[in-house]
Amino acid sequence: MKNPRAFTLIELLVSIGIIAALSAVAAPAVWGAYKSSSLAVSANNIRQLAAGGAAYLGDNNYRFWPYLTRTEAGDVYWFGLEPAEHKGKPEGERVIDMDAGPLGAYMPRSMVPDPSFSFTGKPFKPKYKFGYIGVGYNVHLAGEKRGRASWLTVPNGPQPLLFWNLKNPGQTVVFATSAQVYPFQADAVIEEFYGIDQKEVTVHFRHNGQAMVAFANGSAGFLPMDPTTLDGRAPEANVGRFAPKGSNKFLR
Repeated sequence: MKNPRAFTLIELLVSIGIIAALSAVAAPAVWGAYKSSSLAVSANNIRQLAAGGAAYLGDNNYRFWPYLTRTEAGDVYWFGLEPAEHKGKPEGERVIDMDAGPLGAYMPRSMVPDPSFSFTGKPFKPKYKFGYIGVGYNVHLAGEKRGRASWLTVPNGPQPLLFWNLKNPGQTVVFATSAQVYPFQADAVIEEFYGIDQKEVTVHFRHNGQAMVAFANGSAGFLPMDPTTLDGRAPEANVGRFAPKGSNKFLR
C-alpha cells in the first residue's frame, strides 16, 4: 500500500490561512454569545434573589433582613454564613454557607457564578471559594447605617426597615449587580462585593454600561451610572454609583 501523501508547505499555509479566517469570523459571534450568557446569569441571579427576598418579607412582617450579624458560629451576612474557623484564611479560600444566611431558606441552589467579571479588563479576585454571584444588597434597607463598619446589626441598634415605610418601592433598589475596584492603588483588580450604599463605589454597571437591578415592588430592570461616580482606578470596569456621593437616589 502506498503511503498517504503529506501536505506540501503551500497546502499547509493555505489551510492555516483558512482556519485563521474562519476564526476571525467566528470569534465575535462566540464572544457575543458568551456575553449574552453572562447577561442571562445576572438576570437569573437577580430574579431568584428578588423572589426569595419577597418570600422572606412575607414571613417576617415585611421587615427587611440585616446585612451582617456576628455570632459565635461566625459572621452571618445576608447571603450566607462565613464560619468563624475560616476567618483567618486568605480571601478566595474561605467558604460561605449560603443556607445559613437570612435568605438561605428562600433561595434555590440554581444560582451560579456570574461570568461577567471576565469583561472588566482587570484580574478578578474572588472572596470565597463558591461565591461571586455578583450581586449586592442595598444596606440602607438593613437599617439606618453610617459607614461600612456600621453595616453590622447589633442588639438594640438600628433595625432593618419595614417595606411599608418605603416612600417609593418602585424606585428603591433592593439588589444590584455589584463589584469593587481593589486594592486602593494603581495595580487594581476587581473583586466581588455584596453591599451598596450612598458612599461606597460598588455598583457594577457591567452590561453595556448599565446595572441590572431588582426593585422593592418586585419589578426589575437596568439603571445607568452617574458618570461623575466612575471609579477612575479601573474605568474600563464600569464600577460606580447611581448618584453622587451622599445621594440616596434609588436607595431609599
